[in-house]
Amino acid sequence: MKRNTVWRAAKLRRGALSRFLSGRLCHTCRVLIARNLSVTLGAARVLHDVDLDVKAGQLLHLTGGNGAGKTTLLRVLCGLIASSGSVKVQGHPPRSVAGRAALAFVPDEAELYDDLTIAEHAQFAALAYAAPLEDLHTALNAFGLGHRLDQFPAELSRGTRQKVGLAVALGLKRPLTLLDEPFGTLDTDSRQVLRDSLSALAADGRSAVLTTHGGELAQMKGVRQVAVGALQGTSR
Repeated sequence: MKRNTVWRAAKLRRGALSRFLSGRLCHTCRVLIARNLSVTLGAARVLHDVDLDVKAGQLLHLTGGNGAGKTTLLRVLCGLIASSGSVKVQGHPPRSVAGRAALAFVPDEAELYDDLTIAEHAQFAALAYAAPLEDLHTALNAFGLGHRLDQFPAELSRGTRQKVGLAVALGLKRPLTLLDEPFGTLDTDSRQVLRDSLSALAADGRSAVLTTHGGELAQMKGVRQVAVGALQGTSR
C-alpha cells in the first residue's frame, strides 16, 4: 500500500471508529464472549462448538499442540476467519466498527507497511485509533526501538519487525489484545519486556488472549491457561 493511501486509510478509519474510541473500560465486564464456534477448513474440522469468556483484566493463555486450532481460534475472535456461532468484543461483533475499535491483533509474523518507517507506523496507529502518540513511543522505547525509528521494514530482522508490531499493538491500549506466538522470535530482554507489558495491561483492566509453544508465561501470576481442546463441545 502506497504512503498516501496509507494515511488516507488511517484518517478514514479514525473517522469510522471515532464514536467508539473514547469509551471507558468496564472493569467488571466480560470483554470477550464466544459461543458455539465451529470452523471447517477443507475436509478438516479445526474447531467444534467452542465457548470462551474473557473477563476485563484477564490474561488468557491458549495451549495445544500444532494443529490444535490455536491460531484459527485467534483469527475467528478478531474476525479474520468466518465461523458458525457468535463472537462479541465488548458486546459487538469483531468485524463491526465498535468491535474493531476495541481490539488489537498481532499474528506470529507482524504485518507492516513497506513504505512506512517505524515512527510512521506509530503515527498511523495513533491517528487511526485516536491514541496518544506518546504511548506508542513509550512502547517502542521499551522494546529498544527508540534509535531505529527512521528505519523501514525491509531493513529489519523478523524479530525486530515482531517487536514493532507488538509495541504498536500494546501502545494502543485496546480493551482486548490478541497475540499469536508473540515470544517466538524475541530475544531474552524483549521477552521480559513483553511479560512486563502484559502484566501492566492486566493491572490496567485490559485483557489479552495469546498462544505460545514454550513456558514463557510460567512465572507470571494471574495467567489463566486453557487448552483449546478443552473449550470444544466434545470436551465440555
